[in-house]
Amino acid sequence: MGTRILLADENEGARQGLRALLDREPDLEVVAEAGSSQAALGLVRELVPDLVIADLGLSDQAGAEAVARILAAAPGVKVLALSIYADRRFVVNVLRTGAVGYLLKDRAFEELVGAIRTVKGNRTYISPGLSEIVVQDYLEAVREGEARFRTIFEGSTIGIALVDRDGRIVESNPALQKMLGYPQEELLAKVFTNFTRPEEAERCRLFFKELVEGQRESYRLEKPYYRKDGCEAWGRLFVSPFQGNRQKDRFAVAMVEDITDQKQAELEIRNYQDRLRSIASELSLTEERERRRLATELHDHVGQILALAQIKLGALKESASSTNLSGAMDEVRRLIEQTIRYTRSLSFELSPPILYDLGFEAAIDWLAELIQEQHGLKVEVETDSSPKPLNDELRILLFHGLRELLTNVVKQAGANRVGIKITREGTTVRIRVEGDGVEIGISAEAPLAGPNGLGLFSIRERLRCLGGDLEVDAERGPGTGVTLVVPLKY
Repeated sequence: MGTRILLADENEGARQGLRALLDREPDLEVVAEAGSSQAALGLVRELVPDLVIADLGLSDQAGAEAVARILAAAPGVKVLALSIYADRRFVVNVLRTGAVGYLLKDRAFEELVGAIRTVKGNRTYISPGLSEIVVQDYLEAVREGEARFRTIFEGSTIGIALVDRDGRIVESNPALQKMLGYPQEELLAKVFTNFTRPEEAERCRLFFKELVEGQRESYRLEKPYYRKDGCEAWGRLFVSPFQGNRQKDRFAVAMVEDITDQKQAELEIRNYQDRLRSIASELSLTEERERRRLATELHDHVGQILALAQIKLGALKESASSTNLSGAMDEVRRLIEQTIRYTRSLSFELSPPILYDLGFEAAIDWLAELIQEQHGLKVEVETDSSPKPLNDELRILLFHGLRELLTNVVKQAGANRVGIKITREGTTVRIRVEGDGVEIGISAEAPLAGPNGLGLFSIRERLRCLGGDLEVDAERGPGTGVTLVVPLKY
């Protein structure tokens, strides 16, 4: 198939001469002519030729701008520029705009056909008289680019290494040498995985192999590495193919940011969080021990004294002769009876003895009855038959966690019935709380936010300290729930 050509030249005589020259070639076809850049644009859009031979002296538009507009109108079209100007800056500017060739107009008769065949082969044609100045400009640009690269490479605070296709370091900057503790000569020819843990090295080799084979455009990792002195540090690594240089020994550039201080800070934060969880757990146990002591005091001392006072009043009533005195004694006995009931109830709520004497599941049954009695909320408890050997810490934590959840349901969710399902899965106990057709009152996005969430936040942190968690359904709406998860052994 022949090459379809559009001639764009303001001079009609020049167009006729060029057409006559091209008509001699059987594989070249002039499909249209244009006397201005505007006319050329219209024809390019209409005909979409293979090649536009454009005189850069068209009076209605500057040369480089005309080339740019033609390429914008039809990106697949090639433009071969004709001009009387041999200035280096003018030539380079036109070529940078996207022209595939630059032909001096006074050499058109001798060079045009050869130029067309050159650009048709996806090469750039430049009139021989211009080649030297264009090459000189290119070399200057390369030198400037190399100088800029050197400035960045040497002065960067990020460690940089240039590596070959085998992952061997061919060049490194001072920042990398300082990070690894090696001078430049000792880093040369070392494979970058030499500084990595064995388990990390295999992953790095795989990623680099995929980069070499074109399966990856780049990759990023955070990993530990070893310094020359044997100390371990952390780096954030980014590896990509080396751009802008054709040297075969430079395949990729690896940039390493030293994040040792950041990782140390993260470790300290985690340790601090672990200590806080441990302290919170110990505080909770201390609180529970104090609750139990107070409950025991109320039951064994205050309750007993009140009971004895009631017995004494009963005896006095039998021996009293005054009817008025007997009525007053009955009133006092009723007040003491109410105080006894309140004291008994208070001691149970402070620390239910059922939790220690009969076990966790019996305590949950008692809690369900209490919630229903106090708030009218029906709580149904379902448990499987598998044994659940919980120590005191887990029993206390789960009991208070369930009580906090049920209190939250009463305050926020507006449910009429709540189900509690207790199951054992291997060495894990799961306790799910779910309302009847309403939200449980906690969102997955911020499940423990707000003033009412502090108790649940504490419970979740303590569960995590023991290897468990407080899980909230991701989807909000009717039927969503919360699950307490704890390991039987931790």
